[in-house]
Amino acid sequence: MEALLILGGVVALAVSWAWLVFASLGLGPGPLMLATLVPVVTPLVRGRGYPVLPRLLMVLALVSFTAGVALLYRDEPERFERLFSGNWSASPADMVLSGTLMGQPFLPDQVYWRGDQLVFAETATGNRTLRSLVVRFDQAPSLLQGTAIDLLPGDDGPWPELVIQWYTGALSAPGLQRISSGYSLSISLAPAGAKQADMTVHLHLPAAYATRLGGHSRLDERPEWLGKTSGQPEPVKVEPAPMPMQPVGWQELSLQTLLENPARFVGRPARVLTIGGREFEGVLKAVTDDRRIVLALPQGANQVDFQFHPEDVARIESRPTR
Repeated sequence: MEALLILGGVVALAVSWAWLVFASLGLGPGPLMLATLVPVVTPLVRGRGYPVLPRLLMVLALVSFTAGVALLYRDEPERFERLFSGNWSASPADMVLSGTLMGQPFLPDQVYWRGDQLVFAETATGNRTLRSLVVRFDQAPSLLQGTAIDLLPGDDGPWPELVIQWYTGALSAPGLQRISSGYSLSISLAPAGAKQADMTVHLHLPAAYATRLGGHSRLDERPEWLGKTSGQPEPVKVEPAPMPMQPVGWQELSLQTLLENPARFVGRPARVLTIGGREFEGVLKAVTDDRRIVLALPQGANQVDFQFHPEDVARIESRPTR
């Protein structure tokens, strides 16, 4: 929309200017000079014989151009800056990954794939997560193939879910927002080195969410699906010989099962991985009446209880006591 308004305004301005100059040829040197050098003031001039239609078209062109620039500044300030700084050749691949998240500046310093989830996190001192955005492809695994992912509003098929989390202060509850579709997303990956990958991202949500992200990032580990296609045959798996029974290790728990029947798991060792990418290991102590998961962690001679809201938990694992 912004591009159409700006481009339409420029084209209409050029047409109205040429129209006004040709219409001023018979008005004398003064009006002709004014229409040629400073045409934008002619809509304010009266009694000089200028025709109405080209001046009206010029006013509409100026309104269209101004509205487009204002929308561009509001929704995509980085493109606005490139446009008016003359750095038109810059692309997202040339920029450091940055943007805004729910109206707050967003400069993710941790970017990585966690299974079928792409995590962007901005942390503070002590590895505390300030803002995070997770693109969950769990319900859209068919998109994870090749080297690029492109989605536009209105596209059919499965969409990855966006999970946005942000903090407004130490005494305020964290904000959480989930978006299931209706945004634009472009992810391009290319192998770099033995295990790394270069990733270029452009994410733009509707204006109501005040969230956008764009730029380039180097991933320390490339995702397993990179370069694969849906038609690529799966490698033949060789079944290993049966091994003696070993003690059961960590097993992922169903969060819903834990919340509905916590007594089965209370007292077991547990490991919690949060949406922000932090991991806590301790003993599952309880599930509170407001459905918060309580994990007891030893701190020297003492014990500290951590509470987790289910929406903050990306994965929880447990193992039987020995």
